[in-house]
Amino acid sequence: MKILVIEDDASQREILADFLESKGHEIFTASFGEEGIKSFYKQPVDVVISDYRMPGLSGKEVLENILKINPLTAVIIITAYSSVDNAVELLKLGAFDYIEKPINLDMLLNKIKNAQNYIQVEKESKKVQDVIADEELPVTFIGDSPKINEILSIVKRIAHVDASVLISGESGTGKEVIADIIHHLSPRKKQKMIKVNCSAIPETLLESELFGHVKGAFTGAIRDRKGRFEEADKGTLFLDEIGDIAPSIQVKLLRTLQTMEFEPVGSSTTKKMDVRIIAATNRDIHTEVQLGHFREDLFYRLNVIPIHLPPLRERKRDITKLIDHFLGVYSKEVDISFSHEALMKLVNYQWEGNIRQLKNVIQRTIALTRSSVIQIEELPDEIQRYHPLDKEGNTKTIADVERAHIMKILEECEYNKVKAAEMLGIHRNTLSRKIKEYNIDVLK
Repeated sequence: MKILVIEDDASQREILADFLESKGHEIFTASFGEEGIKSFYKQPVDVVISDYRMPGLSGKEVLENILKINPLTAVIIITAYSSVDNAVELLKLGAFDYIEKPINLDMLLNKIKNAQNYIQVEKESKKVQDVIADEELPVTFIGDSPKINEILSIVKRIAHVDASVLISGESGTGKEVIADIIHHLSPRKKQKMIKVNCSAIPETLLESELFGHVKGAFTGAIRDRKGRFEEADKGTLFLDEIGDIAPSIQVKLLRTLQTMEFEPVGSSTTKKMDVRIIAATNRDIHTEVQLGHFREDLFYRLNVIPIHLPPLRERKRDITKLIDHFLGVYSKEVDISFSHEALMKLVNYQWEGNIRQLKNVIQRTIALTRSSVIQIEELPDEIQRYHPLDKEGNTKTIADVERAHIMKILEECEYNKVKAAEMLGIHRNTLSRKIKEYNIDVLK
């Protein structure tokens, strides 16, 4: 890993450089802030370790300049004990971490390791987002919250592996979209991706749907028909709502996944296939296995690589981005937006139907509005009437909800007001006024 050490104390700088080089890192050094920034321009690095108090530019100014050049850089601040409060403030401005003097070298190594993992996740998720942004990729995925970035990082790593994937999550969280992304990032992307909604097909027809049948196999089988496994040969088969399939089908599906062979209904001829399996479910499959409703051996065959999509209420940071996206989709001819109060209502709603429900609400609201700025009273009744409960079960006021949401976003943005205002969809001056109005401590 490439590391830049900015330290005005020559002996301290030399000790850090020699130690980190001995651990296999490529080290660059600078004796003051301006020199460090010039060095970073010439030779970008993964991690910057900067002293807080230096002649010329301070550690805070170094941090601000480095993150403007490359926001993915992990900046670790070196601070004296008396400056810990300042270091905590720097964390809120985007520093990755801080370490006190005298420096514990083992602790520093651990912080660098954490930074390396963070950088890798961010880079991998950005690569996936860049591919999704390609006009030729027929997939749209919105979100950059920490949980989503971690998922996209996993997707990037496993796309080229042929192992089975089991995607879990509530209805409407985007499981099919993640399956699409995995397929389009995989070596099978030029082949077919066949999708089967297992819950929408009766048990009596599902076997034929999956494996095909021959003429005369059952009443109505007037000709041979290929099954979805055969259609997906060399490509990807997406089995949606896999938790709903009947035990009799589970047995045949397990055998097929074990041998990569199957027989069409009514036939004794064995066919081979080369298919990658991606399955999805909104059920808790672990519980289904314990209750005996789902075969444990089939579960392990499908769950080689598990991915769990969080519900929208656990990734509120992405809601405003999703709203902006759906506004762009459904209000192409007119410039429509939501008032801040209406936006707060949408952000703090529970969204039991997740992204699918949010999409439908935005589409319906835009279709019915007569104004360019949508107010609370134009939202669906169930959203207007919704009031979150606090931990004691008491109904919160709109002001309570807004204050809690602003505090949550500030925390997620590490108290960077510019980022927080952007996520909230308000001007920075408005955010500053709200912080003062609600007496929010931004230096916690």
